[in-house]
Amino acid sequence: MRKQLALIALPTIAILLGIFVGSYPTDPLHLTPGAIIIIKDIRLPRTLMGISAGIALSLGGMTLQAVFRNPLVGAYILGVSSGVAFGAAIAVAFLPFAGVAPLALLFGLLAVFLAYWMARINGRVSTVSLILAGIIVTALFSALLSLLELLLPSESLSALVIWLMGSLSGATWERVTYSLPGVITLALVFFLLRWDLNAMSLGDEAELLGLNVHLWRGIFVFISALMTTLVVSFTGIIGWVGLMVPHIARMLVGPEHSKLIPATISIGITVMVLADVVVRLLPGDIPVGIITTIIGVPFFGYLLRRTGGGWE
Repeated sequence: MRKQLALIALPTIAILLGIFVGSYPTDPLHLTPGAIIIIKDIRLPRTLMGISAGIALSLGGMTLQAVFRNPLVGAYILGVSSGVAFGAAIAVAFLPFAGVAPLALLFGLLAVFLAYWMARINGRVSTVSLILAGIIVTALFSALLSLLELLLPSESLSALVIWLMGSLSGATWERVTYSLPGVITLALVFFLLRWDLNAMSLGDEAELLGLNVHLWRGIFVFISALMTTLVVSFTGIIGWVGLMVPHIARMLVGPEHSKLIPATISIGITVMVLADVVVRLLPGDIPVGIITTIIGVPFFGYLLRRTGGGWE
């Protein structure tokens, strides 16, 4: 019961802090007209984008960890981040009228499809082949991105580098409208498929339960990739959330997905929104991706030592 209350209270507190805390002081009991404008036009969309990012990155990581039965797997291992980055660079370099987000979304999904096509051997997609294909696709798009960076003028290159670090500072109501409803819809899909996720976490033994493992692996990979790109195409690359949060949730409530999915959502929102509150209070409003990376690197080391890279 205490865990359930905590999982409700933590994101609620984080959201309230996201709305009322920042470099400009706002008293929730005595809001001035200026404070109302700041909350309405800046902090509220930024907090909602943080909610969207927390849900998408955490659930995406949770799903792939279950499908691959490996706690060190995240959505970016399939080439999503490098595809998104390359799409953003294409937009900045050649198609500024098209906008960064649409091309980032397109190339993020293209990277996943390419990895899945490459990993499909004799009509089957194994865990090892898909991860290796993701590494190959990541290397390809990273090389193409480096080539584009050489061609960009210094001003455009600086803007691209900052965007790639991951930030919620560019959140607007329009971007929230594009991102949050899709993320919530896909989160509901995951919850409806929670029993299939439970079966997939058994690995190939799920076939004994009558589940087409290779078909469902493709479905879950696609949904995870779509959910992730719906966020990172607007925010840039925010790393480590999809690795840390599912593991924390699993330690709290166990591996059963009817409990794990709500816990992952709760912790994901809390971590993402609080990380954004921290960067608002620091000088210069640094990208939130830097904060999540600083937290995530030692956590990754802890996971590696604890699990040895395998499923517990």
